[in-house]
Amino acid sequence: VLSVLVTEFTYVTQVNQRMVYDSLDQIKALYLAKSAFKLSLLRLKAFQNLKATFGGNTQGVPTIPRQYLDKIWNFPFIYPIPTSIPGLTTSEKDAITAFQKESGFDGSFSSVIDSESSKYNLNSILASFTPPAPTPSTSSSPSPSPTPNPSNTPAVFNPENARKSLADYLWQILDQKFQSDPDFANEYRDFKIEDLMENLTAWADRTYEARDTGSKKHIKPKRAPFYSISELHMIYPLDDALYNLFAPTLTVSTTPGINVNTIQAPALKALFSQMTKEEIDGFFKYRDDTNADNSFKTEQDFFTYIQDKVSAFRKNPDEIKKVKEDLASRNIRIVTDEINFKVTAQAQVNQATKLIEAWITLNPLKTQNAPPPPQASQKPDLGLKITFMRII
Repeated sequence: VLSVLVTEFTYVTQVNQRMVYDSLDQIKALYLAKSAFKLSLLRLKAFQNLKATFGGNTQGVPTIPRQYLDKIWNFPFIYPIPTSIPGLTTSEKDAITAFQKESGFDGSFSSVIDSESSKYNLNSILASFTPPAPTPSTSSSPSPSPTPNPSNTPAVFNPENARKSLADYLWQILDQKFQSDPDFANEYRDFKIEDLMENLTAWADRTYEARDTGSKKHIKPKRAPFYSISELHMIYPLDDALYNLFAPTLTVSTTPGINVNTIQAPALKALFSQMTKEEIDGFFKYRDDTNADNSFKTEQDFFTYIQDKVSAFRKNPDEIKKVKEDLASRNIRIVTDEINFKVTAQAQVNQATKLIEAWITLNPLKTQNAPPPPQASQKPDLGLKITFMRII
């Protein structure tokens, strides 16, 4: 009897000890993820301040090329800091190793900041989410994206063109996957973009009358704009594989437009179907040239490049005008500055993991005619606004 009791007490003690250690690891992982998130906010704030000072908006101040400014936020941060980076000297590696030993951090974390304006906005199919028209300004700093106003919607918006544009975008992504993965193409050979767009539009647009597909598998439409990309799980016939394919290229953030300085090939091909593969490759080779700052400073710079380099529009201002009108009818505006970001901070301590996802909007810095400093009871405007956050 004593042997059984001792064995039982020992087992219970070990289980409780393991549970305490696991709980401690969860707490450590949470605060490690919060540290990574705060470092990301610091990087975004540094980017905002340096861009305001050295981004070319102030006369007489040296200008830092945009490709180097963007490195402040778009370069992933990993801890422990890898010492195998090419170019590090032995003394630098030793200093990194010593710092990591003295830091006292148990575990690892990573922080990634993505451009939201490089993605296609699911809510662009709705008239109330028409991007705001650009306002005349001497500064290249972008204005904050206002809340969609249904009563201020331009008459040029065409819902059919907007839906077709989103369908073309999704098809470009799906077609690229088909070409690179024959097994995936065989499994989804019967998938129809038309059915997806029918249910997607019915989910978000309360004025849209969806046709009866006869399917009982889809959930009753919400009849309201998308507030999270995860809502795509509710749209028939999307399954997990298709969701994982489409979700990273889409956003529901109220972005001012599509940023051509961060745009990727599927979005560019969907916006300008007249471009050939060689012209698309040439676009990214020109824009991402490491030896020159070829980033587009204004919307007109981008259209000038398109007019000069794309054969379908070459030396034809009328065609460019038609393209601009077509983009407006599809609820799309071209922008060159980034103010909307997604921060993904992930931490791991032993077997415990924590993930923080947050969507950040940069507000313009107040310089001239700024209001008086806030009172002690008021929070100062830091120029960063967290629009949505979740901890997993």
